[in-house]
Amino acid sequence: MQKKSRAMAITSFVFSLFFWVPLLNLFFGALSIYLGIKSLRKIKKEPNLYGGRWLAIIGITLSVIVYITYFTGVGMCLSGYRQICSNIGLEFLA
Repeated sequence: MQKKSRAMAITSFVFSLFFWVPLLNLFFGALSIYLGIKSLRKIKKEPNLYGGRWLAIIGITLSVIVYITYFTGVGMCLSGYRQICSNIGLEFLA
């Protein structure tokens, strides 16, 4: 029996763990979502060769949460909550 490749799903999950790095989390989040979706497509197309479905799903979910909270923070920053600007790395908007 051939071992299933989980590399892309694991990479998606690892990139999603960069959520705590301001501004850089947006770049890694996009990569995580892209790799997670690509991994899920490969798993669906060839389930005997690819695995790591849950790692890909968790990677996508964490990255989507990062984007939701980040853009909520940007909205709050632009609404007058100046402390939020410095917390998310956007002091120049304050």
